[in-house]
Amino acid sequence: KIAAQQLVYSSTYIITIASAKVQLCGPFHMILDEAGMRQISEDIEQAEEYEESPPESCMPLTIESVPLSTEIDDNPERKRPYLPSCYNVYDKIKGSIHLAFLSHLCFILASLFYLKLALVTLNWYLYTKRRGVPQDILDEDTEEVWTSWTSENGADYIFDKWEAYRLEYELFYIMGALFFVFVGLLDLIRYFDCLNMVLVLAGVAGMISALSKTYQARTIWDFVSVHMFFIEAINLLLRKHNYEGVACFRIGDVCFLIGAVLDCIGSYVGIAEHEGLWVIQMDVFSCCLWLFSALTDITAEIYYLRKRVGGSSDGIGTVQCY
Repeated sequence: KIAAQQLVYSSTYIITIASAKVQLCGPFHMILDEAGMRQISEDIEQAEEYEESPPESCMPLTIESVPLSTEIDDNPERKRPYLPSCYNVYDKIKGSIHLAFLSHLCFILASLFYLKLALVTLNWYLYTKRRGVPQDILDEDTEEVWTSWTSENGADYIFDKWEAYRLEYELFYIMGALFFVFVGLLDLIRYFDCLNMVLVLAGVAGMISALSKTYQARTIWDFVSVHMFFIEAINLLLRKHNYEGVACFRIGDVCFLIGAVLDCIGSYVGIAEHEGLWVIQMDVFSCCLWLFSALTDITAEIYYLRKRVGGSSDGIGTVQCY
């Protein structure tokens, strides 16, 4: 519309100038009266004034160019509307009831396997003492040492018992450590806390210890594993929770910490090569504390589920303030 108006005014100006020139200097030498000459002069002056400063309503259309990126950056609601936010995904994952209970279930299974491992070790220790096996043979605990000792003393049945014990020891140790790795990975997804990798490393060190062939290697990797568990226990106590009934979870965390401290003491004794019945019994008690911690956590989770859970739009419940 504005361009059309400009075209009309320009045409009028050209026609007016041409008409004036024709009337003043045309080949017909038309003679105009004084009033006509004054009117033509006024029309020419108005056309020149329009050319120098056109009216505001007919000013050419100007658009201030603004980069699209600037417009998007100034408006936080329009930032990257086509990309999903990792924090939105995290909010959905961290509140998943399924992940929470899967983590608790893995914790229970890991504690059960560790408790079974401690009971198997206690049973084997009592059996060897009844059979008169020397303590130095138990400390070495290698296939060459057991083969040599059982051959010299005609106790091949003890070697068969030792092989069965080693298989059970490796199985329960690996399974318990593996489930602790699962717990660490699930908690890492739920909390996005890098310290949860400590629990994963503790489980990996435990599996390496189970597969070690010498007593020294097993002792060293046990030392690393139990101290990783101790760091994880400190992390649990320092973690801030805002859900109701946190005291019940704190009871489980304290039990886990006490069990980790007892395991650290047992690792120091193992490095000093002064193991005895009391160390194995302390290990059994430590595993019982860990199992109690796992059962306390899942019981408190179920008890406070009604107050902390709401249904989502897709039918999957989410923890509201976990």
